[in-house]
Amino acid sequence: MSPLLAWPSAGTDDAQMLRLLLDHVSDCLVAVDGAGMIVLINRPYCTLLGGSEEDFLRRHITEVIGPQTRLHLVAQGDKPMSPYPLEVRGQKLLARQVPVLKDGKPVGAIGIALFSSPSALRRAYQRFESAVAVQAPTATWRAKFDLRDIVGNDPAMEECRSRLRRAAETDFPVLIDGETGTGKELAAHALHAASSRSGGPFVSVNCASIPAELIDSELFGYEGGAFTGAASAGKVGKVELASGGTLFLDEIGDMPLRLQGSLLRVLQTGEIVRVGGTRPIPVDFRLACATHRTLEDRLAAGAFRSDLFYRVAVLRVRMPALRERADLTMLVGALLGRICETSGATARELTTMQMDRLRSHQWPGNVRELESVLSRYLVMGEIEISKIPGAGPVVEEAPTGNLKALTDRQRAQVAEEELGKAGGDVEEAARRLGISRSQFYRIRSTGRRTHPG
Repeated sequence: MSPLLAWPSAGTDDAQMLRLLLDHVSDCLVAVDGAGMIVLINRPYCTLLGGSEEDFLRRHITEVIGPQTRLHLVAQGDKPMSPYPLEVRGQKLLARQVPVLKDGKPVGAIGIALFSSPSALRRAYQRFESAVAVQAPTATWRAKFDLRDIVGNDPAMEECRSRLRRAAETDFPVLIDGETGTGKELAAHALHAASSRSGGPFVSVNCASIPAELIDSELFGYEGGAFTGAASAGKVGKVELASGGTLFLDEIGDMPLRLQGSLLRVLQTGEIVRVGGTRPIPVDFRLACATHRTLEDRLAAGAFRSDLFYRVAVLRVRMPALRERADLTMLVGALLGRICETSGATARELTTMQMDRLRSHQWPGNVRELESVLSRYLVMGEIEISKIPGAGPVVEEAPTGNLKALTDRQRAQVAEEELGKAGGDVEEAARRLGISRSQFYRIRSTGRRTHPG
């Protein structure tokens, strides 16, 4: 056995007493050294695994338990997750992981699997599923980018990265401003990755893409049978999923006024109540928000609450528009390399004339538009800026009540303009266009899918 865990030497009276004690513990127990090798396992765990102690000692924990275990990661310094649902030999357990430290450094870990009786295991896991994780998330909520992915040496980009680093040292809410396509969500990912919460979830919600009728249940979750069509098991909301990590609310400027009050209460109390629920659930998350709108204008129009504004805009980071930056050459080179790496496209070099054409463009779609142009260039060998979605003429007006002749993007743009004229009132904007609320939401959602902001 590993001396790192300082177990009594085999064959000694102390070792026999320890073995006797551990074998009489009803829960399953296993210990690994810093390399993830099993150095101790008690009889209940051996029984569950269908073998004897000799079958499992000095083998790697993943070889015995399976790739779903995290014990070897905890032994190397990862943060323990407890209680941790674990399935072993078809049996569902609740596992607890305890790091073993020596001089403050991890040298191993102990795993305790609760309720080793198969019937008790099933009952415990069912209670866990219903009380703690009503509906397990189907995706791993992790940040996919960090500060290294924010490319550029323009002073404005240097300032952006600097502000994100400083903001990451705190838990204050951060508001990320910028035009469509400037990389606001990328900045939110990088903020989370640089923070002390980087090991926790990064949960993203687009406030503009969820119909107002559903956004409460999406953010706060719901209890089983809370409303017609609700899943019988209920659902965990995005705010609850983000606990321990970062909640990113994209396009917060489009959040309905009614929901703004609910979000404000969560920020003030640190608790949520699921739709149809009666008990408060504590949540602990860092809030990051983004908007392509000017929230001060939304305040003036009465479409955004001033008390919520002061809560979400404690720290602000502005993503500069591409036309304001002087590092286009560097950005083009970085994007071409990234596109070739991810798509398998053959690398091409731009001619001086092609680069001049890129410099002369105003880039209304910013970095996202540039990436689209370069992707097409790698395939076709030509710079086709005029065909970029979003580079065409802006629709100033449209016949009220008749949007059929317009493209999805144009329809969404007209809907946004009417919403602004109506001061954020969806009912009024839909009435002006001669459509229903559900049609209004569908038009905005479809427009974003074809030309995301």
